[in-house]
Amino acid sequence: MKKYFKLAGFVFVVVFAILTFRYFHIEDLWNEGKRFFGSSLFWWTCAAYGLAFLFRALAWKIYIYKSVRYSTCVQGVFISLFINHITPVKAGDILRAGILASREKEISLDEAAHSVVVMRLIDMAVLLFFSGAGLFFMGKEIRADFSGWIAAGVLCFILLAVFTMKKYMPAFFHKHLTMVKLAVNQKNSLFILPLIIGSWTLESVVLWNILKSMELSFPFFNSIWVNSLTVGGQVFQVTPGGISTYESVMTAALVLTGIGGKDAYTAALLSHSFKFIFSYLSGLILILSSPAHMIGELRRNGFWGKKVQNEKRI
Repeated sequence: MKKYFKLAGFVFVVVFAILTFRYFHIEDLWNEGKRFFGSSLFWWTCAAYGLAFLFRALAWKIYIYKSVRYSTCVQGVFISLFINHITPVKAGDILRAGILASREKEISLDEAAHSVVVMRLIDMAVLLFFSGAGLFFMGKEIRADFSGWIAAGVLCFILLAVFTMKKYMPAFFHKHLTMVKLAVNQKNSLFILPLIIGSWTLESVVLWNILKSMELSFPFFNSIWVNSLTVGGQVFQVTPGGISTYESVMTAALVLTGIGGKDAYTAALLSHSFKFIFSYLSGLILILSSPAHMIGELRRNGFWGKKVQNEKRI
């Protein structure tokens, strides 16, 4: 499966190269970028995008059934965002779990890793729901067969994974099932799903405002669908930050909604550029605000230098 995912990722690289050859015009991109980054829409987009990650950090804090500081969750989420944009894999999740376990002494590495994986699964479930709902409500001819097969495939995969773990790793299965039960039995657990849904809705503001700055009329629900499909496509990421995969999927999705190829490609580039800039700035601010702690965490998790021995690490 890993080989097929990598192959799909390289296919997206080729598609991105073709799109770039056909649609990349530096003057047009510069003018559209200057219009967006120099407008008030840029600051509203920063606020919405930042709030999206604060929502995810709060949902993560609620899921953890032990008492943890919200600041730790916020730090973990934003540092994870930064690392995911400088590595070709989702390595930020490793550091996210490491930060939680190192700063909150009551949380073991196992519990921290469990919480990160579960939050990722909820993210993917929400993205899959938005993507399927978009295909259904936008009236595409492929909607019934395509979304039906995707839903059936995902359901089969989940059932197979659960069955395999329960049969061949019973101790592991029951241990993590107990963690899930402890988390969802909290009275505040009802807020987890709305917060995650709200976070991805807020993230969709990025694309919506960019298209608005390009003077293109675009329904907000379509922005949610395109963003969900694009982020979901990052499972095929083979480059830092998903460069090429992101642009290819978003361009194709925008074209499906009726946006012209050139405008779709430009919007995808601007959207991804904004996310890169935001992730770098937020990550660097956190690292510079607590350099010794952050550098120690990066080293413990093997992001540079030698791994520190005899330390808690993933």
